[in-house]
Amino acid sequence: MSSELPHLSTPRLLLRALETHQAETLSRLANGPKIADNTANIPSPYTLETAHTFIDNMVAKYRAGDLLSLGMHVVETGELVGIVSLRLNARHRYGHLGGWVAAHCRNQGYGAEAARAVMDFGFAELGLQRVGSQCFGRNKESARVMEKIGLRFEGCMREAFLKNGVFEDLLGFAVVREDWERPS
Repeated sequence: MSSELPHLSTPRLLLRALETHQAETLSRLANGPKIADNTANIPSPYTLETAHTFIDNMVAKYRAGDLLSLGMHVVETGELVGIVSLRLNARHRYGHLGGWVAAHCRNQGYGAEAARAVMDFGFAELGLQRVGSQCFGRNKESARVMEKIGLRFEGCMREAFLKNGVFEDLLGFAVVREDWERPS
């Protein structure tokens, strides 16, 4: 694995590391509606300090083999519209997809486009055997993204996650290398 974060391209997005000057934009977008509410690990409020820490640690976490996180940038404008990530488990050759799209850019296919590119990178370049993800049962948009990129629904873990004082169901989705190599 290269020690530098990859630059991945899709028809409409450039997925690349964030730069320090983007911290304010990241903080503003991550504080948008539903971001912290629909994710497991994004704090609310998402402070400027949190944004700087995230940006400063992107390369180190990738070099350690723990996490690939990339900013979603619109090719035509360069605008940052979200984050896509792949949490890595080298021992099990597993990647866990995550991410979010800014409120004003939802329902345009950016999340699926970015997730597909990162998933493909995980299989083709990182040698993963399995890529999966989870979302809260109430998050139909994320479930739709996972199915759109070819992850199969594997089940519901009832009340498996405590979020803001409420036990949430977690829906699990995944694809294994064999399925990825011969898509349906």
